[in-house]
Amino acid sequence: MKRWNLVTVAAVAVLAAGCGTKAPVESAVESTVTTYPNVKLVQWSDFHSSIYEADKGGFALGGLPVFMAAVEAVRGDGLSIVVDGGDMFQGAMPFNDAKGLGMIEVMNALKIDVASLGNHEFDYGPGTRYPDIARGALYEALERSQFPWVTANVEKTADNDEHWPPKNMSPYVIFNKGPYRVAVVGLLATETPIATKAANVEGLTFASPAETLRKIVPEIVEQKPDFVIVNAHITGLPVPLPERGETVINATFDGEVGEILALPDDILSHIDVILTGHSHKSFIAYQGDLTVVQTLSAGQELTEMTLYGDANGLHIDRESVKKHYLSHAPIDAACGEKPAELTKMKVGDLEITPSALGREIVEKYEQQMSEDRCEVMGCTTEEIMRSYTGECALGDMVTDAMRAYYPEAEIAVQNAGGLRIELPKGNIYRETLNSLMPFDNYAYFIEIPGADLVRILKVSSSLEHGAMQVSGMTYTIENDCKNPEDLTQDGKIDAWENNCLCADIRVDGKPLEPERMYKVVISDFLFKGGDALGGMFDRAKVIDKGPVIKKTIYDYVKAQKACFSRDSLVSKDAPRIINGQCGGKYY
Repeated sequence: MKRWNLVTVAAVAVLAAGCGTKAPVESAVESTVTTYPNVKLVQWSDFHSSIYEADKGGFALGGLPVFMAAVEAVRGDGLSIVVDGGDMFQGAMPFNDAKGLGMIEVMNALKIDVASLGNHEFDYGPGTRYPDIARGALYEALERSQFPWVTANVEKTADNDEHWPPKNMSPYVIFNKGPYRVAVVGLLATETPIATKAANVEGLTFASPAETLRKIVPEIVEQKPDFVIVNAHITGLPVPLPERGETVINATFDGEVGEILALPDDILSHIDVILTGHSHKSFIAYQGDLTVVQTLSAGQELTEMTLYGDANGLHIDRESVKKHYLSHAPIDAACGEKPAELTKMKVGDLEITPSALGREIVEKYEQQMSEDRCEVMGCTTEEIMRSYTGECALGDMVTDAMRAYYPEAEIAVQNAGGLRIELPKGNIYRETLNSLMPFDNYAYFIEIPGADLVRILKVSSSLEHGAMQVSGMTYTIENDCKNPEDLTQDGKIDAWENNCLCADIRVDGKPLEPERMYKVVISDFLFKGGDALGGMFDRAKVIDKGPVIKKTIYDYVKAQKACFSRDSLVSKDAPRIINGQCGGKYY
């Protein structure tokens, strides 16, 4: 972008974070700067409080000490812009207990430049400081942040009298980085009300990211930034999806990223890079002059790029754009073991010494916990897997646990997206089960007509939000079918709405009866419309509001006398979800 002003070397935000006011427009004076230093841009998203490394059998990924050291190594000693793309909350028990404040301490220590809201930033509801405010935990986290937050497309409804945006959050910020002025605008997925508990976002609206940029980019351009970043926690991936970290040229994007890329050139030409999150995928894409990237979740990867300056502003050196996959020899202390010494080690393509501060922060929050995270709940003979597209051992275990808590239930249903990790081989600790399902979703025991169960399974069959894991019933999905139907009954058919549910659903081996009332265990997240199920429980009757689903899993795992195996959980002779063909006979 054209450079207009000579600025001092500083890191002061021109737009005061949280004030919601415009940055002042400085006089248009041609720059006299003759030295243009490079700037390192470092990005990640969807960290999800992943303070413990992920065991991958022989090697590990991430972990807070490794992640923090990697960020410092990649940013280097020169100018840098460090960006978090949202969903930093919701994961390990110690940080969940602190309602996200542990992650704020980490990000403050890393001295990040800016963060965007993710849908899971709303998960904790009321906080310690603001126990009577629906978003109290988020407000406290923002106040403790030593960096600004940006989100431009979230506004309050007319009947909402809360202060929004809250303190330390703005639609965008413009800050000085050496001789450059950098603008960062934040965006959040419009599906947020169905991707977190609906009660936690009541009174807020989520406007189209593309239309928000159409309105706000001209305002940003008036302030003559040298580089514009869209930090977007939204839907949208290249089609087809490339392999991890692969670079694609002029790919077609779906979702909200696709809508942004369809904006006219008088908007897109002023955007230099779109940093995306939310989908937990890894790619680098180029659309003409525009760079679009996304980074793996859970601190497993970093994206790096070098920005070079000249009289016309900052530009991306495309040869410098790369991923750092944070694989390494295990160093975390498993429960009952001593942690490995923090010495220089190979982490992917980096050679770093894991951060002692990272380990100290983890230990600090572990000591504040009221529960024993290392309590042994059970064991596995092998890794227990999850799946987003069909039946999986993990889904069978969780839904069986829900039915075990309510023995009179005929069916249990659990969304695939709620299962966040695989169970590793060996002991199952309380922390492991918490990481499996970190959300405080409650079990609802309901009665619901069979016809409404069909509607739920139709949405499931589209795989837009993953295949519903079930116990007590069986159904068949035709993969990649094209059978458009208004599954949400909102009067329009979105691109994802394909009814791929075959006309054979059975409950306890018998054909489902549309008019019969079935007793079902389900989460309050789904019952209240999560994962596009809005309106599907209008005829349901709530029999009981139970405990958090984690408790049903704890109880079930502890009650087992033998270690879990895949064969003990999944019946080869009686599959619950079949990925097959409908022969043209859809439900």
